[in-house]
Amino acid sequence: MRAWISVLFVLPLAACGGGDDEPTPQADASSAVAPGVPAQTAGTVDPLAITSFSCRQDDSGRWKVKGTLENSGPKSRDYRLTVFIGQQTGPARTLDLDRVGAGSSVPFTVDPIVAAPDGPCRLQASVVH
Repeated sequence: MRAWISVLFVLPLAACGGGDDEPTPQADASSAVAPGVPAQTAGTVDPLAITSFSCRQDDSGRWKVKGTLENSGPKSRDYRLTVFIGQQTGPARTLDLDRVGAGSSVPFTVDPIVAAPDGPCRLQASVVH
């Protein structure tokens, strides 16, 4: 019992040990991306822009993604569509859809990068600033 009490008093003190108070620098998004894979684009995610899509494997096991993106805003916008198969932080394929008119819809087709053959399929549309 005394050994546990000693450990309980020592652990909080160990956390207060020396060291500088400066934060540890974190890797930025571009340094965490594999070569040849685009980094996340600065922009605002538009969760309503992708109005329909299908993301399926064909008979040979290759993934195909197609759908429609709609600009519901009051003026033309540039969009970047990000598509990935696998974990949310894995490699991705991007597709730029420039000057989508206000109220207009545009079709898209993407051959995604597959990080996990079993999925899941993830899509995200961002308004590029």
